[in-house]
Amino acid sequence: MFVILTSKPGQYRTEIGPGLRAVEAWDYLFYGRVRAHFVIAELQGEPRVRVIDEVEPPVVNEVPSKFLEKYVDLDAARRSLQSLSRFGGMDIALVQQTPKPAEPEAPPEPGKIAITFVSNGGKRVRVAKDSNLLRASLRESGGIPFKCGAGLCGTCKCRIVQGLEHADAVKAKERKHLNEAELAAGYRMACQTFVAGDVSVSW
Repeated sequence: MFVILTSKPGQYRTEIGPGLRAVEAWDYLFYGRVRAHFVIAELQGEPRVRVIDEVEPPVVNEVPSKFLEKYVDLDAARRSLQSLSRFGGMDIALVQQTPKPAEPEAPPEPGKIAITFVSNGGKRVRVAKDSNLLRASLRESGGIPFKCGAGLCGTCKCRIVQGLEHADAVKAKERKHLNEAELAAGYRMACQTFVAGDVSVSW
C-alpha cells in the first residue's frame, strides 16, 4: 500500500520515518512557484507520520497512518497526484524530483554509531561514539548549517527526530536559543550536542 505525504514550504513539513519508504518525490508548481512538495511512500506496517508545523513555537503532530488515504499501487498514487494539476487553464505543473542514488550502508563497527542527516537526502554516516553533532557533520559533509560553532549565533539549530535519548544533557548556551517547547520536541544546537548512540537529525 502507498500513501502521499505533503509538505508546504513555510507552513509545515512531513517527515519520512520508520515504517515508510520514500518511492518518489514531486514539486507542485503554481505559475512557476513551488507551493508544495509531495512524497509517495510505501507503507511498511502501520506507522505514525510526523508532521511539523513550521511556525514559532514549533508544533509536532504524530498522525496515525490509518487516517491517510491509501493506494493499492504506485500508479494509483501517481494518478491521484496528476489530478491536482488539472484545473482549467491555470498554470499548474507537477515536476518529479531526481532522487539521489542510495549510498551503501557501512557495516557496523565496534565503538561506532550512525548519524542520519535527514535533510541531506537521508545521508547516513558512522562516527565514533560520543561525537559532537556539528563536528561530525563538518567531517562527513552532513550539511547542518552553522556560523560560529561556539553556541553564540544559534545557526546550527536542528532537530533530533530519532534517538533523542542518545544525546547528552542540554547546555546553558542552548537554552539561550531554544525554549522548553522546542527542547521537548527534540531541537538542539548541533555545536553543543554530543551523541552516544544512533540518531537522525533534520534542520
